[in-house]
Amino acid sequence: MAFVRHRLPARPRPRRKGRRRFGGLARAVLVTLLVLCPGPAAAQEGAGSLQALEARLGQARENAIHLLAPSSFREAEDRLEDAARRLRDGRRDARFEELLGEAGRWLAAAEGIAAAGRPHFREALAARDEARASGAETRAVEGWGRAESELETAGRRLEREDLEDVAVRTGRATVLYRRATRAARRDEFLGAAVQARAAAMNAGASELAPNAFAAGEAHLASAEAEIEDLAPVEGPARAGEAAFAAFSRAHRIAALFDSVRRRQVTVERLLDGHEADLARLAGAAEVEPLRSDAGETTARIEGAISRLRADNERLGAELADERARTSELGSRLASLEDRLADFERRFTGARDELLAVREREARLREVQGLFTPSEGEVLLTGDRLVLRLFGLTFEPAQAEIDEALYPLLTKVQRVITTFPGATLRIEGHTDAQGGTRGNQALSQQRAIAVREHLLARVPIPSSRVEATGLGEERPIASNETEEGRARNRRIEIVLTLPGN
Repeated sequence: MAFVRHRLPARPRPRRKGRRRFGGLARAVLVTLLVLCPGPAAAQEGAGSLQALEARLGQARENAIHLLAPSSFREAEDRLEDAARRLRDGRRDARFEELLGEAGRWLAAAEGIAAAGRPHFREALAARDEARASGAETRAVEGWGRAESELETAGRRLEREDLEDVAVRTGRATVLYRRATRAARRDEFLGAAVQARAAAMNAGASELAPNAFAAGEAHLASAEAEIEDLAPVEGPARAGEAAFAAFSRAHRIAALFDSVRRRQVTVERLLDGHEADLARLAGAAEVEPLRSDAGETTARIEGAISRLRADNERLGAELADERARTSELGSRLASLEDRLADFERRFTGARDELLAVREREARLREVQGLFTPSEGEVLLTGDRLVLRLFGLTFEPAQAEIDEALYPLLTKVQRVITTFPGATLRIEGHTDAQGGTRGNQALSQQRAIAVREHLLARVPIPSSRVEATGLGEERPIASNETEEGRARNRRIEIVLTLPGN
């Protein structure tokens, strides 16, 4: 990565004693930031508040930027400390804002350097993460400190663009971090085992309990090998526990031998204790102990344990079968509950539909009872209710409604209000006397007259009321008789009922 180098502008305050001079990458990144953020307002906008910068600085430390770009990071840290001190002293002045801007630029420079140089530190940072996960910061303090110091030195070389020395330093840091990891794991997984080994050695367990002591040595060597290879922690953890158990057993054996040698305890007492322990085990296993034959008693206990294990396996299999049956019953129950819910939904729908039908039938009976045979008849076809009005008559060749017919139209109004939401089609019909064209026009005028009369008296939108004249097209009786012609001269009101 190439940077254009410029001379940095003079700092707004004297250089503190001990401040480092910068070159290479740090200078190039900082100059770029100064160009992009030339004034205090821009600096304040980029840096944000003191709290935001402190949080950002903490996150940068967590990301190891204080090691990858230590000089730039410390410049940012120093200025942020100065700004915090001024704020505590109540001096939130122009210099405070200036310090925030400088801290923000130095921190941005450190972040830029770290981002550019991180590929050169990849292996060392991975080793550092592993060391931290192993607790090297507290379990291998000295080794951890040397590794951190070496990595920080590599960061300074990065700021000077001395990439050759960066490679050397990061290599050393990687080795030191891995040593710290091993030391931390030894302390965590082998510390107790090493102490137990020392106690066993002091008790002479290597001679008095050679088999147990040798087992501890083998487990300890296995754990050491896995730690040296940086194997997953499960391996050395198990081996360390096994070594501790073996060394502790060897120590107990050696201590017991020493007690017998000093006559603090007799062999007879040890044998009595062993037989008492065996008797307790036999009692727990519900077998009769044989004091004269410890081997037979042990065999009986083993047999009882084997039977218990077999019973346990059988019960486990039965439990698994019961769980499977329970699961099957649960599935069947869930299916039945679904079917019941579906039945309830269908039942509710059918009940609602039946209630609607009954309500419609009741309304129909009520409507049918409104009209006398001479006034008209009520027909129901599907969702269409037809009022066939024979009593709604007009003078020959006239379309005016006689006031004497208003009571009949009042009944029609009641029908319309009984079925709110219905749409209306008012049809005018004539007999076959006279010309076809004249009859059609006359029937249209009569239908319109009825429509206007109803709209003036019933609160229904006009868009839902249609009027049409059908003339002599649809007779319902013979036009050869006076009675038939009277039935053909009629008004029909068709109500299309809304769906339920």
